[in-house]
Amino acid sequence: MRAPSKELPSAGAIPGSGTATRPTRAVRSGAGWYARQGARRPFGSWNSDRSTAGGMSCCAAGPEGAAGVARAREADADEWFFTETGQKGWVEAMEIDTLTPELPKLLVEMGIEYDPEKLAKTLERRKVVLYSRAAQVAASLGTFFAKLARDYATGRFEAHMKKRADELSSILGKLGPSFVKIGQALSARPDLLPKVYLDSLSQLQDQLPAFPREIAMALIQEDLGSPVEELFAELSERPVAAASLGQVYRGRLKTGEEVAVKVQRPSIGETIALDMVLLRRLMGVIDSNQIGSFKVSQPLVPFVDELASKLFAELDYVQEGHNCEKFQELYGGMDRVKTPTIHWDYSARRVLTMEWIDGIKMTDTAAMAAAGLNVLDFVDVGVECALRQLLEHGFFHADPHPGNLLAMRNGDLAYLDFGMMSTAPQDARYAIIAHIVHLVNRDYAAMCEDYYALKFMDRSVDTSPIAPALAAFFDNVLDKTVAQLNFKAIVDGLGEVLFEFPFQVPSYYALILRSLTVLEGLALQTDPEYKLLGRAYPYMARRLLTDPVPELRSSFEDLVLQDGQFRWNRLENLLRESSKSTDFDASQLWLLAEWMVSPTAEGLRDPLVTELSRIVDAMAATDARKRLAERLGSDESAAALLPEGPRERMSRERGEALVGAIARRMGRLSPKLQGSGPLGLPLPKDIQQAQEAVTNQVQNTAPRLYRLLTQPGAVDMVGKLASQVGRRFAARSIKFVLGSRELQSESGSS
Repeated sequence: MRAPSKELPSAGAIPGSGTATRPTRAVRSGAGWYARQGARRPFGSWNSDRSTAGGMSCCAAGPEGAAGVARAREADADEWFFTETGQKGWVEAMEIDTLTPELPKLLVEMGIEYDPEKLAKTLERRKVVLYSRAAQVAASLGTFFAKLARDYATGRFEAHMKKRADELSSILGKLGPSFVKIGQALSARPDLLPKVYLDSLSQLQDQLPAFPREIAMALIQEDLGSPVEELFAELSERPVAAASLGQVYRGRLKTGEEVAVKVQRPSIGETIALDMVLLRRLMGVIDSNQIGSFKVSQPLVPFVDELASKLFAELDYVQEGHNCEKFQELYGGMDRVKTPTIHWDYSARRVLTMEWIDGIKMTDTAAMAAAGLNVLDFVDVGVECALRQLLEHGFFHADPHPGNLLAMRNGDLAYLDFGMMSTAPQDARYAIIAHIVHLVNRDYAAMCEDYYALKFMDRSVDTSPIAPALAAFFDNVLDKTVAQLNFKAIVDGLGEVLFEFPFQVPSYYALILRSLTVLEGLALQTDPEYKLLGRAYPYMARRLLTDPVPELRSSFEDLVLQDGQFRWNRLENLLRESSKSTDFDASQLWLLAEWMVSPTAEGLRDPLVTELSRIVDAMAATDARKRLAERLGSDESAAALLPEGPRERMSRERGEALVGAIARRMGRLSPKLQGSGPLGLPLPKDIQQAQEAVTNQVQNTAPRLYRLLTQPGAVDMVGKLASQVGRRFAARSIKFVLGSRELQSESGSS
């Protein structure tokens, strides 16, 4: 079924419906229409739950709405506002719908392209509305900032930080959905707030209750254009889940499919619109450094604009459906990744009907155990998917929390809630991989350069003080292997550096860190020794070995070279770890081999040839030493004539492993080197003859390898290898002659 388009509704369409596939009646003013429809229950056999705060009285326009506001005088204003009565009564008493008739269409526009100036201009005419909400926000946040100022003035800023962080979290929770969202967004920004605040805000949850069922049913009918009982065979009496922007019912279509029906909270768009205007003004004041002694290290208005853009997009359930389908298209081919199917005939801008996913929250350890499911198994799937989201396609889930992940009994990991998505630019994806390579190499100066590429800071910022701060933290952390590193510890430590210096962390980077931290947290509940980086490294290794893009080839070169020396242990580790990746394909290593003989890898070939010459020399010397010992009848004399170099044993073992791997891969092909020099040591001509023999065998058995060996870069490598082995042979020959004379002299004197 074709999905609804994302065009703005025409004059005859339902504002906010996102579709004109069904004939509709004229649009009523929202709240009053709900009130009139409340007398008729869409499913007469099901009793409506009247226990929700405010019942249906919150839905009436005019006097009833005003009465709701009047009740605020009889109760604590801070508490009243956050009841359903308060939210609806406030919005309707201010007559937002009737006094700003263009607002519904404007909200649709904001979801497509956010324009803060246009939004502010539209709401500017409703000064009473803005001032009312501004007074409430100012009363809450003003008290908080006053406490901060007092702490700062009395020298108790650090001592009271945890207390103030918890207070801020509580205030934002009470201020409603917009402020909950901004708190959650701030919790992923270590460049803006200290760790104590990040930890507290990360626990921030919605405090709004579920809204009455009658309102939800009326909204479904308004958006879909048909009575609810004509659309669904069943629909649950109560929502199975409720959040700041909407709530979900479980149902069944007339055709028998089980579905989840997501219904948007009434008037939430208007509330968010007002809050975003106010928040933007507040952040503008802070950006102007007008809050007492407090200064900000970076502008906060862009942060609010980015959040507002995502929130308005999240209000469009048609866009959420498209996001879900795009996620399925990009990642649904992964083994064990599941996304729900969208039922477009039953979806609109404020109603989204999708396949019901029967799964278990991974935080429910008892249910997971009862179903015989292993949390770690699902976390591994999530880690692989998260890395692909960030580093392959750049389209990723921007609302990472355990509630959006379900473990299915068939072993699939189901992703839910695609309202808030984000993208990572392609150049940033490669820069992140380069950054990890530089971290492994402890190249802190290069890490600072990465921050420019990642858009963490402007080129005008001097990074020279940052490198020592990175070294102070990471030098201790990196004493462990990658598999032993704790991801959250790294994020926390890096966060302290980000907060200390003028960083501006892009939202995509902060969100993916948060997503991976959430996954590691789920795993740690089951296995305290779980290390996320150990599970993520095989994916990174596979990309570095097999991805032919120039940026990753450069990162590979950075990883295996250090101070002009080829680091075999790094290459061996990459090969070992990449083979653990779920989609590792050994045949892709041909791409790496072909690149290594190409002109772009010339800087890598010389160090590689040096290492290969050491291997050839070590293997030949070992063979010659055995022959000499047999001739002299003494291992000690042979060792004196052909002494073992300091790195010879390591090179010999590496060569034996390399020859064995080639022999296993090529079957009967085994490039055994026969030396014609003294004691069987190879001469340059022996290297050349061995290469020709291998080439002849390869030409008949492996055409692709033959083409590889005949490339100019490969021929050049063989020539340089023969030259270096020849020089090593000459050096050993001189030592051998001198050693022989010394041995003969000792024998004569005895």
